[in-house]
Amino acid sequence: MKKKKNYLPNYFLISVSNKKNLELCIKYAMAGFTNSINGFWTFSDIDIGDYVSFLYGARVKNLYRVIKKVAYKMLKNFLHGRL
Repeated sequence: MKKKKNYLPNYFLISVSNKKNLELCIKYAMAGFTNSINGFWTFSDIDIGDYVSFLYGARVKNLYRVIKKVAYKMLKNFLHGRL
């Protein structure tokens, strides 16, 4: 996706439900979204060049610049043997 010349990035907090999910997000530097309309809209709203952080337990962890967007249908198949 081509950005406008004066594009100002957005900053997003991605809330994770438990510490294991937070650790997985940090380990693989990727975020997972629910297979729902809310997950779809969140994925759609975040653009390449934006910044995201993970929110867990009222604390914000790390800051990542989005350099690539990929949707996996069955992430468990992708991560098989890596967890």
